[in-house]
Amino acid sequence: MWVSRGNGCPMRAVLIVNPIAGRGRCVRAAADAAEVLRRHGWSVEARQTSGPGHATEIASRVAAEADVVVAVGGDGTLSETLGGLLASKTPCGLIPCGTGNDFARFVGIGPTAQDAAEQIARGAAWPIDIASVNGGQRHFVNVLGVGFDAAVAARINRRRRLSAGLWAYMPAILAEVACRSHLHATVEVDGRTYQDDWLLVAVANGNAYGSGFRIAPEASCDDGLLDVILVRGSGRMQILRNLWLARQGKHLAHPKVIMARGRNVEIWTEVPAPVMVDGDVGLSTPIQIEAVPGAALLWK
Repeated sequence: MWVSRGNGCPMRAVLIVNPIAGRGRCVRAAADAAEVLRRHGWSVEARQTSGPGHATEIASRVAAEADVVVAVGGDGTLSETLGGLLASKTPCGLIPCGTGNDFARFVGIGPTAQDAAEQIARGAAWPIDIASVNGGQRHFVNVLGVGFDAAVAARINRRRRLSAGLWAYMPAILAEVACRSHLHATVEVDGRTYQDDWLLVAVANGNAYGSGFRIAPEASCDDGLLDVILVRGSGRMQILRNLWLARQGKHLAHPKVIMARGRNVEIWTEVPAPVMVDGDVGLSTPIQIEAVPGAALLWK
């Protein structure tokens, strides 16, 4: 099927490829996706990222020349790409080939490069929310975390993600359970204050992270709000039990878990703590987060 923009010209896609994500699978995935799109009559070119933040730079630069900019990578690559497209409102597609690919599952994007590319070829733009961090210093589309989840992400990133899926996370999860570290933090959600020793604080636009841990099972990416999950500190066995419940999305009823919902979130800690943003660790507390309703266009 030949697809055009209505003037006889083919649809134009620029693929932004993270060559490191998913143990290097994304280069192959990009080639497979490009083949599918070209078969549907699209014009396709690819650009590779070279480090953190580069996807945002590329997306901003190519937005005017593309009908759809496609992130080829994981949640981090997607959020960086979307961040570079906010000003232009150019739609963003996704070929999921990262470590967890949780946001792709959340919004119903196919698991293989070919499936996802077929969806893009026949797709349309869908307005979704995105979250702004520290006044636009960074954006995220899925989950921001402080505490246990940020520590797990840091361990995985140091290991260069030698595996994919749940098995990429399990060694890091068990190592952090053994540490059983808690974080004294103050969290404010639309003026409501929560202060305690927390195992983790997760601010979610999507419903899952860590390859299937449904940390925010009631989250929606088009309601204009963020789901904030606060888990109080506990012993090792209780941490493992809560992780099992989170895997099933059944932890919200636990007495050590608080769920709040709002548009503006602030997190303070006694000492600066690492912050995980869609799987990447680089920022630290204190941190301010704001939901930006319908600011991004997802092409699917």
